Amino acid sequence: MNTSDVEIRPTRLSDLPSLVVDCLNPVFLERKFLAIVEAIPVGEAMGYHAAKIVDGHPHFVAVVGDRVVGLCDVAPNAARIAAQQHCVTLGMLLSPEYRGRGLGERLLQATLEACRGKWERVELSAYSHNERAYKLYLRCGFKEEGRRIGAWKLDGVTSDIIEMAITL
Repeated sequence: MNTSDVEIRPTRLSDLPSLVVDCLNPVFLERKFLAIVEAIPVGEAMGYHAAKIVDGHPHFVAVVGDRVVGLCDVAPNAARIAAQQHCVTLGMLLSPEYRGRGLGERLLQATLEACRGKWERVELSAYSHNERAYKLYLRCGFKEEGRRIGAWKLDGVTSDIIEMAITL
């Protein structure tokens, strides 16, 4: 599969239906890589992501034609807690057929670049069974800060939740 036809760009409001239907909900339903393991109603998910875009939070998609195949975004931490307003939490996912082709790194780099000058620290949680994502985060400069041993358990699989962060 050629990834040169995959565009990495800021998310447009017009991308949201495909983001939810073609990317988010299918990955949620895999029940492997995200905390959410059920489909979210399209309108609810679109509203959540539209608010992040309108608020100017970095929000990038990988797009093939009109189909969204990946997402990387951030959400500010604890907006009402003054001591944590310099931090954001990163979320990222890719459609299964586009994994392992360098798109995650492209999405992540675009998102981190958009965070520079706005926030000082980007945090994330990764599952120990998702070695590909864990290695990507390390390669991009994230440091492991701790593990919650056995904190993820679903469908007979138990994993650690690895807390990671990068300072920009």
